[in-house]
Amino acid sequence: MTMVTTSARHRREGTDPATLVIDAGAASGLTEAPKTKQHKTRPEKPLYTDGERERLQQVARSGGVKAVIARSRLDNDGRRREERELRAERPVEFAVPTLARTDTGFAGRGGGRMPFVRRPTEFRGTTAQVPGLYPFSVGANAPLSGAPIGTHLETGQPVGYDGLSWFLDGDMTAPSTMTLGLNGFGKSTFGRRIALYDLAVGVRPMVMGDLKPDFTSMYHTINELSRHEYDGHDPLQVSEVGYGGGKMNPLDVGNFGRIIARLPQKARQVAEVELRRRQITALCSLLQILRGAEFQAHEETLVGAAIDCLYRADANRFDLDRPPLPEDVLKVLKQAPQGMHDAAAGARHPDLIEASGALGRTADLTWDRYIELTERLRQALDLIVRGPFGTMFNAPTTNPIDTEARGVCVDISKVPTGDTKLRAAVLLTSWSDGFSAVEAAHLLSDHGLQAPRLFDLFVDEFSLVLGLGHGMVYRVDEITRVQRTVGTGTNFFTHTLKDLTAFDSQEDRSRALGFFDRARAKVFFPLPQSEAELLEGKVNLNDFERNSLAEWASAPRRADDPVIEPYTAAEWRQILDGEMENAWATGRTRGRRIPPGMGKLLIKTGEGEQPGIPLQMSIAPTERRLGFHNTNRRFDHVASFEHAQQER
Repeated sequence: MTMVTTSARHRREGTDPATLVIDAGAASGLTEAPKTKQHKTRPEKPLYTDGERERLQQVARSGGVKAVIARSRLDNDGRRREERELRAERPVEFAVPTLARTDTGFAGRGGGRMPFVRRPTEFRGTTAQVPGLYPFSVGANAPLSGAPIGTHLETGQPVGYDGLSWFLDGDMTAPSTMTLGLNGFGKSTFGRRIALYDLAVGVRPMVMGDLKPDFTSMYHTINELSRHEYDGHDPLQVSEVGYGGGKMNPLDVGNFGRIIARLPQKARQVAEVELRRRQITALCSLLQILRGAEFQAHEETLVGAAIDCLYRADANRFDLDRPPLPEDVLKVLKQAPQGMHDAAAGARHPDLIEASGALGRTADLTWDRYIELTERLRQALDLIVRGPFGTMFNAPTTNPIDTEARGVCVDISKVPTGDTKLRAAVLLTSWSDGFSAVEAAHLLSDHGLQAPRLFDLFVDEFSLVLGLGHGMVYRVDEITRVQRTVGTGTNFFTHTLKDLTAFDSQEDRSRALGFFDRARAKVFFPLPQSEAELLEGKVNLNDFERNSLAEWASAPRRADDPVIEPYTAAEWRQILDGEMENAWATGRTRGRRIPPGMGKLLIKTGEGEQPGIPLQMSIAPTERRLGFHNTNRRFDHVASFEHAQQER
């Protein structure tokens, strides 16, 4: 009710101005109701009959565009039926129009329809910072565990990853990672980021064979920065192998042999058997690379018998501190038939003759048969002793791996790039030495002789050795079997899955793909579209993930402007003098266009349908300033030199 006291109404109705008039508008039929704008509702569409629905269902099963339209009509009809059933069950309390339900809300006034829903702002914090919000109802699928890699491409949240951390947190069943990706998109930077995190948390990263070298410059930089904290000593061991560098004896016992004397008697006997097996495997793998053919069973037995003969010699020249060389094995193989004709002393090496399978009715027949069976083996050993391989492998190891170091990196960049066999031989020998050192450290900790240690092994260009010939996959599998040992993580890097399937033998292909299958985490950098077909059945990639990997691998459009102008000669001199941060520190890219997939990667774990984690890798300011992620220094120098010449 309203109280009306205006003088205008008093004059119109002839009442006393002092009289109070109470107006109950609903009771008076003389007052007109105010006009309000009525919302026009859309007329309801009639429902399909049973016959019409059956006809649409037949069209939907036929396929094609008409089937899509038919399924859409059936869905809309189903929603209309559901709405009418709900209205029939709901009691009518007010005479208000019913709003139609759409995909974006209820249409009409008061329905709250939103044609575009913005992404809500997301925050991340600990339970102490955001009390009351945990447990969260929706997971971000971006665990912050391990090395900080970058930000999630969908949510923008930080993502951390390394195999050991995820394994210790229970996110993986084994600390093994296989990284695939085309060159130039950040695969090596990803590996260095994990190695940096390992150093920070006390894990010992071991890079067994740095080809480019990618890790060596980072190790040298860290040594220079932290040398004063270690009384002038380098905390990280960097050893060079190659022409003008260090030597590698494939029969060297390494740390594994040097710790045997410290073990209890029973454990020492077991360790000596394991040591001998490793020596045989290392030498046979090296000989197989040189020969380019698979080893025969009797040849591997001969190598083992020859090494046993050297350690059992009367002169006792060789022991754990003085391992034999390949030339010593060759001498034993050559002396065996001479001992057979020594009537006084008898056969010098009867085990060697028996191992060859050359026993005959007479000494002459046995001798001829022995020479025939050992000819190829002696020829391969002669290549190691006399050929270019002799300067590399027929000498005592220059820089044995030190497990006391905070990290180890074997630089093999001085090995000629064109000599594929030599590079593969050096890589294989480095892996054998590194894995042997890891087992030695674990053996000491198992017997309480030192504190337990964690190691993280990095193997770059993993496919280089695998593609050298039949049987090499089996040799690598023997050497890298330590990846299943507790306390050791493995990180294998290669370009595509095709590198692991490029073998003539089905056995080698299956065994090589076993490395990929055993990796509990697969990290994918940009890959070509054809790679998705090979990954089918190996990794559950959805359509979005497959398309993203192919899109990231595309080249930048030439219509795009360069990201940053080149440096001037004065700016480059300031960088060299330390007065100005380098190109990676300031984000300047020397005028080059950036590919869309630069630094983008996808992390997949497990065997189920769970989606992967797409993220953009980021470079910390300190890493940019130090510049060890810049693998294009030579191109930068050339571009700056040309720019300086133009300014003159």
